[in-house]
Amino acid sequence: MDGRREGIGDLYHQETKYRRESVPRGGLDWAHQPPPYKEFPHALNRFPVRPLDQKGGKSLWETIAQRRSVREFSNQSVSFFEVSQLIWATQGITLKAQGFDFRASPSAGALYPIETYLVANRVEEFPPGLYHYNVREAQLVLLREGHFGPELSQAGLGQEILEEAACVFVWTAIVERSKWKYRERAYRYIYMDVGHIGQALYLAATALDLGCCTVGAFFDEEVDRVIGVDGKNEISVYLGAVGRVR
Repeated sequence: MDGRREGIGDLYHQETKYRRESVPRGGLDWAHQPPPYKEFPHALNRFPVRPLDQKGGKSLWETIAQRRSVREFSNQSVSFFEVSQLIWATQGITLKAQGFDFRASPSAGALYPIETYLVANRVEEFPPGLYHYNVREAQLVLLREGHFGPELSQAGLGQEILEEAACVFVWTAIVERSKWKYRERAYRYIYMDVGHIGQALYLAATALDLGCCTVGAFFDEEVDRVIGVDGKNEISVYLGAVGRVR
């Protein structure tokens, strides 16, 4: 380390390396595997994700070439259909096989620790508020109605795009879903998983001629409070702002 004191990140990386002589061994405790889905059974307002248009549009190569972080949004709304497309491209179930519900974005061990929340600032056909994506039922579930863009902007170190965007994806991780199998190394996989999801959002937004910018700089506990998670068992890990380009 050239005389520099090792930080916690350095120590974590070293302590979670796989080495031939110390790879974790032993079977999995299947009886105590965490539930693969988070649901809000008592929520009343549910919005089924719209049928998807999986044909036509830009080619993958054109979309990759055009992908950029966009930080200036107009005050126009996005449609519920567009939001449906974005959700499906990031976390939608694309295949049911071998007892697994495989999704559009890959996940280590098909454990899917990432949960999707949506702060809707201006989305046609449903009210502004905080929503959770029920993956199994392909529904957006209204958790709280209201304008949460200003709070999210403040929690995001004052980044105005989180208030100006038509909607903001907030991704959390239910840590134990991954730790159940991967122990302390699980955090590595959690951030890989959410990185895959973030790139999928970028590409889907670009294909729809929408702007997108992901955000990793935020006050963790403040975002946790906006979303309503405890910051320990479920932690906020990434944000993605989407809107029409100014």
